[in-house]
Amino acid sequence: MAKYIIKRILMVPVLLLLIAMFVFFLLNLSEADPVLMMMPAEYSQEDYDEMAERFGLDKPKPVQFVNWVKSAVTGEFGTSYKSKAAVSDEVLYRIPVSLKLAGVTTLLMILIGVPMGVMCAVKQYSVYDNIVNIAAKFMGSIPGFWLGLMLILVFSVNLHWLPSFGMKSWKSWILPVFTFLLPYLANYLRQVRSAMLDCIRQDYVRTSRSKGQKESVVIFRDALKNALLPIITLTGGTFASMIGGAVMIEQVFAFPGIGYKVLEGINNRDMPVILACTIILALFTIGAQLIIDILYAVVDPRIRSSFAGKKKVKKEISTAGGTN
Repeated sequence: MAKYIIKRILMVPVLLLLIAMFVFFLLNLSEADPVLMMMPAEYSQEDYDEMAERFGLDKPKPVQFVNWVKSAVTGEFGTSYKSKAAVSDEVLYRIPVSLKLAGVTTLLMILIGVPMGVMCAVKQYSVYDNIVNIAAKFMGSIPGFWLGLMLILVFSVNLHWLPSFGMKSWKSWILPVFTFLLPYLANYLRQVRSAMLDCIRQDYVRTSRSKGQKESVVIFRDALKNALLPIITLTGGTFASMIGGAVMIEQVFAFPGIGYKVLEGINNRDMPVILACTIILALFTIGAQLIIDILYAVVDPRIRSSFAGKKKVKKEISTAGGTN
């Protein structure tokens, strides 16, 4: 298991390099000249050449990419075309904001979605199940940016209960988190319900019930424990997508997160900012997948035994070879 985790970790730099290469050359397909974007209305050819040399834009594209990779390895990520400041100073402090927004939303999603999904599976086709399913489909169909604007209109403009933008106090988090939570929660509880239904219909659940076990023990010890694998996969993937998918929410509520910075970089055609944000988001996504793999082995003993079985087979083969 440890060797498998080490291999996955060693693959991370390669994946990040491939992603950065793809984004870099994709951005360079645009005909926009970044040097002209940084120049004033009136400039000379000498000013143009000096600006291009300052940012390394006078060199061939492959050389520009290599130079950016060198700066990214040191944690600098180059210089912003828009602000002329180090990209790391503009991006890194935004990561905790996006992580906090995604983390709080994910925690609420688990605390609400898992009990509701389990209850829907236990009471399949009941009035409760039908109401929750209809409500989930309705919530999942609402665009996040529209929901955010409506919440601002009701609770900020009309009622004056909550702030509409910024991070002035803990109240500033209520509307963004609620706007972010509803669409993800709608899909999450339906997936939990589906995973629980698959486990409830298995033979080992029927056997446990036939032995006279309490229904709570059957549901939480037998069914829910075996349903944790798809739930863990869904939770980790959702958390990773939240970090990158918060672009519209952060834009609507003027939250200084990394999603807001991505949109700002795209609007300004600020390639170093876009590359830095892409790499950071990709790193979180890959990290989430790695954590999911580790949790698999913790939750499911079958996965641990498969790694132990491989070691045993290799040991037997080596022993047999030595004997011969």
